[in-house]
Amino acid sequence: MFLVFNLNIVNIKDLKIYNSAIELEKELYKAISDIPYAWDVEQIKQIRRSSSSISANIIEGWNRRFYIKDFLRFLYIAMGSSDETQHHLRILNLKEKINETICNKLLNNYKSLSIKILNFINYLRKKYNINNVI
Repeated sequence: MFLVFNLNIVNIKDLKIYNSAIELEKELYKAISDIPYAWDVEQIKQIRRSSSSISANIIEGWNRRFYIKDFLRFLYIAMGSSDETQHHLRILNLKEKINETICNKLLNNYKSLSIKILNFINYLRKKYNINNVI
């Protein structure tokens, strides 16, 4: 379905959820930088991938924003990546590889980002009267 996207946002850098995702990715990389890479290569790679996937999917959806269902699909994927990142943070915390205070701060920030993405999805679905995305 083709719809003209009419938000007062011209540039992806003006989209708050995109900026939040980028900032969180920077915070996460800083928080896990002290974990020896050799400790668990796959766990470190996976949390990096899931974190960077959030902003990547937001921007990929943004580039398809004139096809609103495509945009929504990528926003759902971004939200899933945020939730996946939270999972990996919990695992790192359980294995005592990340400071608990920093972990809890990041978890709260990622939860907040997931909620913001969901609110944006709901806004777009209501604005364009879309009941399903697939």
